[in-house]
This record gives sequence, structure tokens and C-alpha cells, in this order.
Amino acid sequence: MKYYVASGVSNAEKVNQAASVLSAAGHQRTYDWTKHGDVSKTAPERKREVAASEARGVLEADLVVLLLPGRFGTHAELGMAIASNENKRILLWSESSAPFDGAEGFCVFYHHPAVERIVCPFEDLLDQLKTL
Repeated sequence: MKYYVASGVSNAEKVNQAASVLSAAGHQRTYDWTKHGDVSKTAPERKREVAASEARGVLEADLVVLLLPGRFGTHAELGMAIASNENKRILLWSESSAPFDGAEGFCVFYHHPAVERIVCPFEDLLDQLKTL
């Protein structure tokens, strides 16, 4: 299975931990944006290149895992995953239910029928990913 892990740059370590678990289970990462991190201050050509690579990573994935909190890019990736939902599994994780119940950081697309919301400690998410 091909997968993509999305989140904010500040969560890069967690993204790589989740990716390591999935890769250890024999799955293939479609794109590793953590290798370049924040590109907000780079040349426009580089920004276009990264945007295309990240979009391709989401679209090629069978599984998209999104770790909250995320920023604009994470939400764009969520939108692409939903829009391209050709038997794509979309897991949206948060350590608390606040983003899902409207208490903090709410987005209506968190409740799209294609999205599986997961609320648990990060270590429990890693355990769940091992079973995929």
C-alpha cells in the first residue's frame, strides 16, 4: 500500500515516526516533505515544485494520514484526499477531540464521510498503524 503523511512542519518528527511504522510494515511512502521542511522563504520555482510533489504524493497514496494540528498545507492535502477519494483511506488524528467537536481548530471537512477521525495518544496511533 502507498501512503502519505501530512501535518504541519512543527510535527515533522511525528510524521516520520508514523512513516517509519508504516514503512516497517511494508508500505511505500509516496513523498517525504520532511526532507525539505518549510519552503515559505524559497524561490517561487521551488515552491511550485514542492506543491506539485506534495499534491502528487497525496493523489498517488492509497492511505493518507493527517496529524493535527496542521496548517494551510495540511488542510489543502485533506481537501485533495477527499476530492480524489478513489477507495483512498483517510485517517485524521488528534490527541484531543477539540478540533472535531468545535472547541478548537474546527474544520467542517474533518466530518466528511470519507474521513476517519482518531482521538488517542500518539503512541496508540502508532500501534494502530502497525496493523494496517
